[in-house]
Amino acid sequence: MSELAPEIAPAPVAAPAEGTEAEESRNPFAVMGYRLWWAASIVAGTGVGIQAVTVPLFIRDRVADDQRATLIAAALICQTIPGALFALIGGVVADRVERRRILVRTYGVAAAVSLAYVGLSGADVSVIWPVFILSAIVGSAGAFTNPARQSMMPQILSMAQLQNGAIFGTMAFMATVQFGGPALGGVVADHLGLTSAFGFEVVSLALAAILFSLIATDLPVPTGKSVFRDLTQGLQYVRAHPPILGILSLGTVPGALLMGPFMVTLVLIVQDVYHQSDTFVGLLVGSMGAGILIGSIGMSAIRLRHRGMLLCFSMLGGGLFWLLYGLAPNIWLAMGFVVIAGILGPAIFINFAVALLQEHTERAMMGRVMSIYGLSFSASTPIGYAQAAAQVALWGPQMTIVVGAAITMILGVLSMLFLKPVTRLA
Repeated sequence: MSELAPEIAPAPVAAPAEGTEAEESRNPFAVMGYRLWWAASIVAGTGVGIQAVTVPLFIRDRVADDQRATLIAAALICQTIPGALFALIGGVVADRVERRRILVRTYGVAAAVSLAYVGLSGADVSVIWPVFILSAIVGSAGAFTNPARQSMMPQILSMAQLQNGAIFGTMAFMATVQFGGPALGGVVADHLGLTSAFGFEVVSLALAAILFSLIATDLPVPTGKSVFRDLTQGLQYVRAHPPILGILSLGTVPGALLMGPFMVTLVLIVQDVYHQSDTFVGLLVGSMGAGILIGSIGMSAIRLRHRGMLLCFSMLGGGLFWLLYGLAPNIWLAMGFVVIAGILGPAIFINFAVALLQEHTERAMMGRVMSIYGLSFSASTPIGYAQAAAQVALWGPQMTIVVGAAITMILGVLSMLFLKPVTRLA
C-alpha cells in the first residue's frame, strides 16, 4: 500500500503549537486544514448516503417481492464483510502511509464504482449479480478510508479543539450520510430516476477525493516492523487499556441490533407497511440524520461531563425510541421517533466514542485504534443484516426492529451498571 497515491504538492497545514492561544480555543474552524477536512466530509457523506438509498432501490426493482429482504441483506453483507476483513490492515496502513494519499485513492475507487452503477441503471440491466461485486469493492475501499479519515483529525487540531472537532465532524459526515445524502437520493430517484441519483453519487465522491487531496498531514514515522508486527502491537495496546477496550466493545451493539435491521427493513416498511413512495425511503433515513445533527449541535454548545456514562446511556435512550419507531402506526410518527432516537442514540454515541478514543490513544497508535473501532461496527453489521433477514421471514419488518431495540436497551442498562472503565471517563 506504499504507492496509494502520488505526491501532492500543498504544504502541510500544521496544528496549533503547544501553549499557543489557538490551542486554548475550542473552535476547530480556526484551522484551515480542518475547514477543508469538514467540507470533504460533507460531500463524502453525501455520496455514501445517496448509495444507501440507490442500491436497495436498484435491487428492489429487479427481483420478486419475496426475495427483496434476502437480496438487499446479501448486498449489504457483501459490502461490510470486506470492510471487516481489511479493517485492521487499514489501520496499520493509516499509521504507515500519509492519510490524504489513502483518501484520494479510496474515494476515487468509490466514485468509479458509482459510475458503474450509472451504466447499469442507464442500460436498464435486469440482472443484479454485479451489485455484489461492486459492493465488495466499496467495502474493501472503506476499510482503508475510515481509519485514515478519522485519524487525520488529531494531526490537524489541538487537544482543546478535538472534542468540538469530533462533534462537528460527526455533524458533517454522519448527518449527510444519514440525512442529506439519503434524502437527496430518494427525491432524485423518485423524480429524475435512479440513474440520475447514481450520477449525483459519482460527483459527490469525486469531489471528496479532490478536497482531501488539499489537506497535507504528517508524514508517518517508519516503525521498522512488519505489517503483522504493527498489527499485533495495536491489538496488544487496546487489550492493555480497559477504557479503550470497553468503548470498542460497545461499538459492536448498534450495527448488530439497530442499523443492520434498519437498513434491511427500510424499503419494506416504507412500501409494505406505510404504502409510501420512494421519497420516504430517503426521508426516513434522513430523520435519523436530522436527529444526529440536532444532538451534535447541542453537544457542541454545552461542554458535557461524565461522557462515559452518557455513552452507555445512549443505548438505553436511543433504543427506547427505536423501539417506538418499530411500533409506529404511520410514517409521520415513525419519522419523529427516529429523529429523537438519533438525538439520544447515535449523536451521543458517535461523538463521545470518537472523542474519548482520540483523547486516550497515543498518536502513533491512532490509525490502528480507529480501525478497530471501525471493525467493531463493520464486523457486527453483517450479523445484523443476516439476523434481520431471518426475523423478517418470521414476524415481519416492524417486529424485527422492536426485538433489536429491546435487546439494545437491556445492554445499555447493564453497561451503565457494570462497565466501570467506560462509565468513569469524564
